[in-house]
Amino acid sequence: MAEPDFTIITPNAMLGYGYRQDHFWYGVEHYKPTAIIVDSGSTDAGPYKLGMNKMTCSRESYIRDLSSMLEACFHKKIKVLIGSAGGDGSNSHVAEMLSFVEEIAEQKGYTFKVATITNNLNRPMIKARITNGKCSPCGPVPPLKVEDVDTAVKIVGQMGAEPFMEALKQDPDIVIGGRSYDPAPFAAFCLLKGVDPGVAWHMGKILECGGICAVPKGRSMIARMRKSSFELTPLSPLEKCTPVSVAAHTLYEKTRPDRLPGPGGVLHLDTARYEALEDGRTVRVSGARFVPTPVYQVKLEGVERLGHRTIFIGGIRDPILISQIDDFLEKVRQYIQKLFPELDQSPNCRLIYHVYGHNAVMGPLEPNLGYPQNTPYEVAVLGEVVAPTKSLSFAIANNVRTSILHFPYEGQLATTGNFASPLSPQEQDAGEVFKFSVYHLIDLEAGEETTLFPITIKDVSSSQPAATEQEHLTAEQHSSFDTEKPLVIPEKQASPGEVAMMDIAKVVRSKNSGPFELTLDIMFDNEASYHRVKEANLLTNDVIKRLYRATDDDIITNMYFDPAFAWKCTLKRQWDQGSVGERDTLGTQQHAPLLTLRVPAIE
Repeated sequence: MAEPDFTIITPNAMLGYGYRQDHFWYGVEHYKPTAIIVDSGSTDAGPYKLGMNKMTCSRESYIRDLSSMLEACFHKKIKVLIGSAGGDGSNSHVAEMLSFVEEIAEQKGYTFKVATITNNLNRPMIKARITNGKCSPCGPVPPLKVEDVDTAVKIVGQMGAEPFMEALKQDPDIVIGGRSYDPAPFAAFCLLKGVDPGVAWHMGKILECGGICAVPKGRSMIARMRKSSFELTPLSPLEKCTPVSVAAHTLYEKTRPDRLPGPGGVLHLDTARYEALEDGRTVRVSGARFVPTPVYQVKLEGVERLGHRTIFIGGIRDPILISQIDDFLEKVRQYIQKLFPELDQSPNCRLIYHVYGHNAVMGPLEPNLGYPQNTPYEVAVLGEVVAPTKSLSFAIANNVRTSILHFPYEGQLATTGNFASPLSPQEQDAGEVFKFSVYHLIDLEAGEETTLFPITIKDVSSSQPAATEQEHLTAEQHSSFDTEKPLVIPEKQASPGEVAMMDIAKVVRSKNSGPFELTLDIMFDNEASYHRVKEANLLTNDVIKRLYRATDDDIITNMYFDPAFAWKCTLKRQWDQGSVGERDTLGTQQHAPLLTLRVPAIE
């Protein structure tokens, strides 16, 4: 086999999120990619979509994004690979994504050979693996029980690279995969062409997020693949990759940045190297190792229905009431519990208050609690009621809201009402509520990494004549891509005196790492700022416990990552993601306590 040398384009981090047409077509025409590969899956939005069989994006958004990809596939003979169709990658969404391809093909006169990969995991098999001790938690979750499998509304399993590789051996134009490990289609395409496994998986882990590793953060990216290295170039001329920005991407949504487990093995990044190329925009990456695990495992994702949710929202501006808001709301709760004795007796019938201006965003993690020292001049109360039925949920929510409106409190002067409701009707139906009840690994037997994910080939044709190939870029647009330079983003210059973390760090952020973990990342522009913070020993477990009201058991990872001038901490999530009582579904607003952490002066 000849030494591999080919390019892959990914238009965005998530099919359906949109991308710039000029960037995409410049990538197609200038780099002549062999494949267009895009991820379509995520648990970021919580368990609702898997539970309700809802796609992540609208039909219109998928057809918009697919249209240019299929045009390039038909006219330029570029293969298209899609992972986790529709978001959850369920078999029904694989079929629906195929229908979008068929619709576009019919309209445009295209013909395609399409491979679809579905999921053949079944409940009896999963329960047998549990019984035989071949199932284990994936993260900080309890062991899976047989009854959890029975109560789950739906269960999917993340396929690895092998099903995509088997599909590609049949030389399709398009591969539509069910629920997949996000890098799997990227790695599969490269592994079949002789790329080293560590290189293939490392590229996939970065490219499945589109252009997020660019500076400034972008959408579309080109990867040039060789046997032992890959090169990343953003398609926007205003963006660039740097060794630090690419190395830093492995912190994103990960428990730790140096060990990335997946189906069949673990990606080790200790020996990865990041080299800036002469164009000032491209980074060459090499050195990662993929270490196979003794047992091939795949991750299961499943959800359980909890009930129906009704919400209401209103504001409170009266400082007398605000000063006693916690006590006031608890008295309302106790009153409602007498009207509805089943309330707060199980996870299926609950009342949760979210008091914005107090602790709605961080809840039990919030370090700045206490009245009256931190009394805001107004607060918003979002009431969330979950009950087994829609009618009971509405009844409880209605009684809670009207009680908040009229309940007396100490020192009350305003006797006409306590609650400013912006909406009519005041109670809003928020639909069915689910929780992630299955987030576990099962051991596979030899060969099941492909047999559990069957492949179907379908020839898609059209009754219309093929549309004429179009020109997409003018000469002026081509010229601008060649002449425009990346935006200059100055490094943050920190004072040598004592500073807040926000004044020395380039990035301070938080994000989910799956449904049960929260990650905190701090990154720096340069080695000097990084080592100033690292050597000050600021980010210890004791500091994290103080800032986040956490325990030692809550802290999963606390480490520095030298290649990215970065620090990472991963905590157990304190509430169920996207479920009852959720405060921050994506986990993106939990970083704030780190911003004001004081960094000592340089001695």
